Amino acid sequence: MKEVLVMKKTRLVAALLILPALASLAKGGVGTIMNGSFEDDGFIENITVQEPNGWDVNIPNTDEFGGYVLDQWPTDGSYNLTLYSQSGGSFEANDLATVSQTVNFGDTNEVVFDLKLTSLDGTAWDPAKITAVLLIDGDVVWESNSVGTDVRDEYLGQVYEINDIYLDGEAHVLSLGLRVNLTIPFLADFFMSHWDFITLEMFCDGLGLVPGDIDRDCYVDMNDVRELGEVWLQETGAGSRYDLYPEPGDPNGLVSFPDYCVLANNWLASSYD
Repeated sequence: MKEVLVMKKTRLVAALLILPALASLAKGGVGTIMNGSFEDDGFIENITVQEPNGWDVNIPNTDEFGGYVLDQWPTDGSYNLTLYSQSGGSFEANDLATVSQTVNFGDTNEVVFDLKLTSLDGTAWDPAKITAVLLIDGDVVWESNSVGTDVRDEYLGQVYEINDIYLDGEAHVLSLGLRVNLTIPFLADFFMSHWDFITLEMFCDGLGLVPGDIDRDCYVDMNDVRELGEVWLQETGAGSRYDLYPEPGDPNGLVSFPDYCVLANNWLASSYD
């Protein structure tokens, strides 16, 4: 009888320890991305045959699009995902290939990811023809550069600040995609979008960042001025954490006086104010 009482007491203590964690999850908690660096499976020759772990592949027409997981451009670990348009494909405007997973964003603030845009033979990546996109529930919430005739480049640390409508504690579908923008009976070019290090970030206990808080410590202070100074007059990529004042006609995120003005306007501000 004594052993039974001890077992019941042990179970009660364990249950009491678990309750706070369950309560935290019920309030939202921290969202996560499964296999966000595409390391779980190793090399995948064709993602329409073998889907990456945690991701659902939607490539309606393999004459138009394809994809693989390879060590072509890993920024975290040894592998990354590549979505590509087939050379010689016949496209209708807004044809789209995606990989998706269902997530609960919890109290996170941003989707952060690395992206590289290339073409097989060095052909210019014309954004009027084709665009890399991030979608939530089928709606485009972020897209690659749309300015210029050639936007091939590396875009590290790209950020989508999650709209409050998606922070409702419900499940949502997050998708990485490649979209053709024009009706093209014969696309001669072979375009590739390389994706890696897809993560969800939560800052300042879920309160979000003050504009100008470059170092993500929830305060705008000299540390942020120092970081901005280290990349002053450099191109850090549109949408980077240094691109505080995105300007039309500046697809490369040149760090300059308008970005400093955003920081200055929020000097000594805190997310907790």
